[in-house]
Amino acid sequence: MTRRGLRFGLLGTPVLYGGEPAGGVPGRHGDTPVLPVTSPKLRTLLAVLLLDAGRVVSVEVLKDALWGGAPPVSALPSLHNHVARLRRLLDEPGRLLTVPTGYVLRVDDGELDVQVFDAHVAAARAARAEGDWERVRRECRAALGLWRGSPLGGPAPEVGGYALARRLEEARLLLHEWRYDAELALGDDGLADLVPELSALAAEHPLREAYHRQLMLALHRTGRQAEALVVHRDLRARLADELGVEPGRPVREAHVEVLRGSGTRDGSSRWVRPAQLPPAPAPFIGRADVRESIARALSGTDAAGAVVVSGTAGVGKSALALHVAHGLQERFSGGQLHLNLRGTEPGSTPLTVEEALASLLRDLGVPSEDVPQHRDAASALLRSLLAPTRTLLVLDDAASAAQVRPLLPAGPGCGVVVTSRSPLTALDGAARFPLRPLSDEESAALLRAASGRDGITARHPLVALTGRLPLALRVVAARLAARRALTPDDLAVQLASADSRLDLLDYDDLGVRRSLDAAFDALTASERRSDQDAALVLRLIGALGLPFCDAPSLARLTGVDEARAEAALERLADVALLEETAYGRFEPYDLVRDYARERAAEPCAHSPAGCHFASA
Repeated sequence: MTRRGLRFGLLGTPVLYGGEPAGGVPGRHGDTPVLPVTSPKLRTLLAVLLLDAGRVVSVEVLKDALWGGAPPVSALPSLHNHVARLRRLLDEPGRLLTVPTGYVLRVDDGELDVQVFDAHVAAARAARAEGDWERVRRECRAALGLWRGSPLGGPAPEVGGYALARRLEEARLLLHEWRYDAELALGDDGLADLVPELSALAAEHPLREAYHRQLMLALHRTGRQAEALVVHRDLRARLADELGVEPGRPVREAHVEVLRGSGTRDGSSRWVRPAQLPPAPAPFIGRADVRESIARALSGTDAAGAVVVSGTAGVGKSALALHVAHGLQERFSGGQLHLNLRGTEPGSTPLTVEEALASLLRDLGVPSEDVPQHRDAASALLRSLLAPTRTLLVLDDAASAAQVRPLLPAGPGCGVVVTSRSPLTALDGAARFPLRPLSDEESAALLRAASGRDGITARHPLVALTGRLPLALRVVAARLAARRALTPDDLAVQLASADSRLDLLDYDDLGVRRSLDAAFDALTASERRSDQDAALVLRLIGALGLPFCDAPSLARLTGVDEARAEAALERLADVALLEETAYGRFEPYDLVRDYARERAAEPCAHSPAGCHFASA
């Protein structure tokens, strides 16, 4: 449509644009002459007529607007006088018409600044949808250049126009957002000049996240990362205190950019490549097929999001995970994170999800004060930081799937190795690798390599006496290495004749009993009936020397129903104290049987024998 030059202004105190009528005192807005309307009554009259431009405004409406619903006796002649004065200011016959019931102010397309403002807003919106940031900036600047203050000069109640004023104010705030997004996208040399403007907007609108996000990015991209992090920290604290929420996704993504150091003007990066893997226990013997399968699961074209290595205490889960992880360092060029979740660590409680997330985020360079307090927000930040990387996470000694799930990255380039007594079957999409004790040949090879005693064969008694568990084998090897006069045969005799082999399978910081204690103590301390039942079943197995157990037999021995007995057995298998060798048939591992006998000999709160269930 044809647009005329600006003639009327409502984006601020009502004014007339263009022309310089006699007696006026013109000013300028940009390159356009401005004739202020100095009389308050005339401004009100002009505003009311412009709000209904092109339509009849009744005499009664105008009287209410001019005199606040209480017009004097002389209101009508006074109104006629004000209309005459406005006509003289307009200095254009036919512009302000008198009709039988009131007045009509004719306004053509493009003559009212609100019309021009709306056209620029529509153009900026279309350009933004097309990703034309140069045009977005141009249209936003043009629209904002029309602004002179509060729309209508802050209308009095009798004038009306509140809905229009609110709409225009919101549009102005949105234009600022679009304009600064365009400036950031174009990345011109003037980014530093945006900081004072954005600081003022962020202070004026403390809960409007967009301005804080843009201020963070402007600071960061001009080399002021520390200040950008302070902006984020203050915003997050304010949102939590006043609204009880965390910043939204756009702010979180900006936070990630600041933390990673990407987007800087010189292209440099502050990202520190984590390299946290502890050394793998050496020597490492056996598990060749499993090692290759895990490596394929983590690095193949159909790589799993995570792999779970599970098994009983001392079976070598952590050693295998570390050995594989060290072999995949080239594949995961983004680095390696290692976190002990303490699921079965003696003398400690498992890490909470919040503690685990905070630890990983700090390891990735997030300052402690910038770690989100809410679990979901912290998990989202972790995923955002890891998404563009090829990082390997080793999550050792997990207690449950619920503990692990929020820690998993979503990026296709990352990998996760989880170790746990439990196979964590509730963890969707994970590849599972349950470990059993080593073979006789592998056990003998580990004993020879770790102790330096060449004569140990697969048939040596030490192989069977250690239950072929790597932890027990390493303890035995450490004893042999420490005492060269102690022969493998002598040590085998000691193990066979001891009241409990577990006493001799404890050396320095290595100990089979300590590893089993954590699982058993967690069961006994639990308030869940199935856990307490499981602890009592293990005592029963030790007291009776049962080589295996099933639910029907256990039900007959204890007098409870089969469902409860089966739940207790399944719980013991879940924490890797029993192995389900066939459906419904559960057997204790060799050294677990010794451990169960020790526990059965201890006093039990439920009976002297320690062998019956608590009442339901």
